[in-house]
Amino acid sequence: MGTQALKNSVLSFMKSFNFIAVLYIAVVSAVTIIKIGNSGGAVQYLKKTNALPPVPEKMLLISLSFFVLLMILMYIHDRYEMKHQWYIIVMEFVCTVAVIAALQVNYNGVILLFVAHMMNYFEGGSKKLLPLIFGSTFFLIFDFNACSNLFRITSFETYTEYYIGSAATILILIKNLFTTLNIILFIVYAILHLREQMDEKDEINSLNEQLQAANRELENYAAESEKLAQAKERNRLAREIHDTLGHTLTGIIAGVDAASAVADDSPEMLKQYLSAVSEVARQGMKDVRRSVNELRPDVLEQRDLLALINKTISQMSAASKAKITLDNRAGRLSFGEDEEEVIYRIVQESITNSIRHGHADLVRITITRECNIVTVEVKDNGAGAKNIEPGFGITHMKERLDMLGGEIHVDGSEGFLVTAKIPIRWGKEND
Repeated sequence: MGTQALKNSVLSFMKSFNFIAVLYIAVVSAVTIIKIGNSGGAVQYLKKTNALPPVPEKMLLISLSFFVLLMILMYIHDRYEMKHQWYIIVMEFVCTVAVIAALQVNYNGVILLFVAHMMNYFEGGSKKLLPLIFGSTFFLIFDFNACSNLFRITSFETYTEYYIGSAATILILIKNLFTTLNIILFIVYAILHLREQMDEKDEINSLNEQLQAANRELENYAAESEKLAQAKERNRLAREIHDTLGHTLTGIIAGVDAASAVADDSPEMLKQYLSAVSEVARQGMKDVRRSVNELRPDVLEQRDLLALINKTISQMSAASKAKITLDNRAGRLSFGEDEEEVIYRIVQESITNSIRHGHADLVRITITRECNIVTVEVKDNGAGAKNIEPGFGITHMKERLDMLGGEIHVDGSEGFLVTAKIPIRWGKEND
């Protein structure tokens, strides 16, 4: 059983215990007064005390009624949120005083019950001491010896003098036993209450430590995430620069080489090659600006994927001596932005590699689609390569495909063959 559950059990027992104590004092006092009146000993009784005895039935009714009302108020206080809890605390205190007064201050243990219950509503800082200070003060005030100097009241011991022999001793012993046990219960309750506060404080400290540790882990995670994001962004920018500048410079180099070859023999051809080189350079400038601004390529914003591929083929064919053909068997090429970006970059990079590294003069591009898989094949008649070592271009093509769950294969046995498979998300634009 936890501290809080044990504390609540002690408080519940104190309520039952005090009810029995109040009932005992009230019944013994009332019965004794009735017996004294019936036996004709009222005159002798009045000689022993200066106070008139209370009406037995009235004393019994008032003490038990106010105690029951006190229990009801405590129940309401515990079960329901009170907007002004001071009002109900005052009402509980009035009931407590009424019970003690009805018993002629022969039992003041009810004040300890009231204080024990009130301790639950004074949490934190110096407020914790208020119930204890309050209880100690009124426990001393509601003492029979102190109150008998101010009011005409009759002690419980005086009532028991009516009885002969050991009966009076037993009655007084039982009354003292109630008082002592009630004090012990209150002390146990106060200890449990303080222990609960300490446990809560320890739990709060433990939670604070866990929160600080979690914050440290979160800070470390944020730092690692930032580094990872920076690395991804560097790789993205590196791919963009490679794809744009690499493609543009390859077209320019191929065009300049072609122009140099015909410079002496055909001025008209020279002008055509230089014009094609100029167009490639301008397009490259647009792509570089787009990369710097971290935007989607202007060409992809302005025209569809198929038109862009055809324009790239025209530019590279005009800037070089290579014959580049496109066989589109996939129909309308309208996909997601990231998917179109990957398809375009694969075609662009493959053409660039065929001309730059393979020195090919024939490049065939085939695009097919089966269900949600688009396959791009780029085949050239260039030099090829027996041992293919993935360079920057192939590596970044693979990285782009990995982000979409695609795959790429290269074969350099007869010329160079690039085969890329790109998964396409299903949607309205892809149906």
